Amino acid sequence: MAFAGVSLIADGRLCASTESVVDSGADSGYHLLVVEGYSRTKETAPNGECIQSRPFIVGGRRWKVEYYPNGFDRSNEDFISVFLVQDEYLRNQVQAHVAFSFIDQPELRVPKLIRQKQPCRFYGDHSLSDQPGGFVTRGAFERSSHLKNDSFVLRCDVVVLDKKDDESDEEEEEEEEEDDDELARPFIKLPPSDLPSHFSDLFLSKEGADITFEVGGKEFAARRCVLAARCTVFKTQLFGAMDKGATAPSVEKIDGIEANVFKGLLTFIYTDGMPDFKDPSLLLQLLEAAERYDLQKLKLICEEKFANLICKNRIAQVIVVAERRRCCWLKEACLEFIKTHTSLHRVFTADGLEQIIRTCRPSVLKELISKFASQEGAAVGAVVEGANDTGTSGQAEDGGERDAGSKKRKMDAA
Repeated sequence: MAFAGVSLIADGRLCASTESVVDSGADSGYHLLVVEGYSRTKETAPNGECIQSRPFIVGGRRWKVEYYPNGFDRSNEDFISVFLVQDEYLRNQVQAHVAFSFIDQPELRVPKLIRQKQPCRFYGDHSLSDQPGGFVTRGAFERSSHLKNDSFVLRCDVVVLDKKDDESDEEEEEEEEEDDDELARPFIKLPPSDLPSHFSDLFLSKEGADITFEVGGKEFAARRCVLAARCTVFKTQLFGAMDKGATAPSVEKIDGIEANVFKGLLTFIYTDGMPDFKDPSLLLQLLEAAERYDLQKLKLICEEKFANLICKNRIAQVIVVAERRRCCWLKEACLEFIKTHTSLHRVFTADGLEQIIRTCRPSVLKELISKFASQEGAAVGAVVEGANDTGTSGQAEDGGERDAGSKKRKMDAA
């Protein structure tokens, strides 16, 4: 299947695209619909209302995906509904196989299986064949692994059938003449958005700045309106006092964060850009700052950066970060890494295991043990399992320390 573009839905609406319509250049292709903030889409699109993807081209025809978070109509108001629709008026009937799946369901995207589905017929500006109105019940979806951090990715596979397969040669020539007038309308290639670069210039200058942050002996000029528009925590801090009639301070002192990390935070707020931190400790501080200021997108980017740091020598530290900062996606990435590296007990140090035992909840510890499916992982499993005897959080109850000799014997066994 050829790639036919991606659409991003955030804050309950389709984000403005920096690219024009994507043409797969083939009779079969797939389009990705990325939904960030699923809960928000349920609020903004009631039953019977949809959010459309950006248009894409497969088989020379323009299509869109319609996403109904609360169902297409009253008969399926407990469902999530998704449909493929055409984005232009078709004079000739077009048939296409359509298959929807979540991005973590590759088994549903086998081309042979997709072509076994009953094709849908499209004519004019509507579909002649009913597509299932209930894609998945909201209850089942919200309990599933497809929804992570209130986000999910949906894939739409489209196979456009050749209308002339069963026609005579004479009919083919007539159809070809008509088809020449019915190709997907052309589109304009838009230049990339220059908004981030303009806001980057604004951030680096002091023009219009109305607040200064003092962080680690350095000063950073900023604009309240930009911070408030991008961060609800800053909005409360900077405008909360003004709402009550108090005078807002022109200088704010920030503690508990390094100056270059705070600069990276402001850079993201202004430009949506991510600072290139090579030092894991700085990346951890940025992740903590993202959580502190409730910047969920930045937090997810930091999680992805941490996932790239996963290796045998760092897995223990990354697990601890994921657990302490409640990074569900990062924790899953760690557990998957452990599942495929059952000899990790050879590189786990006593300090690393001790850190995991102190930090992780019993449920996480058990999940960790289960990933060591082979006998090689049994030694680590014994050490981690033993930690549950000391209390619900992996720490000794009443603040008591473990018996050093007992711990040493367990580590020797590992």
